[in-house]
Amino acid sequence: MPSRGWYPPVKRLLDLTVAVALLGPALAVLAVAAGACLVLQGRPVLFVQERVGRHGAPFRLVKLRTMTGSPSCGRAYREQHRLTGCGLVLRRLRVDELPQLLHLLTGRMSLVGPRPLLAEHVELAAGSGRRHEVRPGFTCYAQLELAGHGYLDRYRQIRLDEEYVERMSLRTDLAILWRTAGVLLGRRYRRPLARFEPDRAGWPGRPVAPTIEDTPPVPARRGGW
Repeated sequence: MPSRGWYPPVKRLLDLTVAVALLGPALAVLAVAAGACLVLQGRPVLFVQERVGRHGAPFRLVKLRTMTGSPSCGRAYREQHRLTGCGLVLRRLRVDELPQLLHLLTGRMSLVGPRPLLAEHVELAAGSGRRHEVRPGFTCYAQLELAGHGYLDRYRQIRLDEEYVERMSLRTDLAILWRTAGVLLGRRYRRPLARFEPDRAGWPGRPVAPTIEDTPPVPARRGGW
């Protein structure tokens, strides 16, 4: 994993450049979306949840609220039945994630990196302490696979996150961003970016010590994060 040299500052510069470029348009979209949430869903407009960031430091992840009640497992695609009508539209347009641009500006998150975990899920990833040596991100190998299959086993997610930490570079980040942009525009890809590891992989193999939560559900809406 690159830990010094030119890569970390260039990665941070890329994060800041994109965050500043998107800040103006994002604020306008957020104002409209927040108003719609307030009228159609009521309060609260924002969903705030503590997640674990780089080096295990906790931070409060902020999103637009898209579901009723509080999440029970922290894996939103398993709780599609709790999505509100407004929330479904926000999810499909990816607008609910826009408040996280604040985390991009403050350095809590990066454009590319493993998604931040709930504290109770960190122990599961303890076998690879290196996962938390990097900033959590908006998109990574795991999110691209989830977009393609509509489901991602938690063990497979950790494997893919570990792979990113091993291979991370500016070229890798740009490839993931390019693929993510294509997915957001509705493009389908047959060739995966990440290596397929059949041994103890969660998808399409079998998860390690599967739990009820990780039992594959009825296929969800394809293309969801």
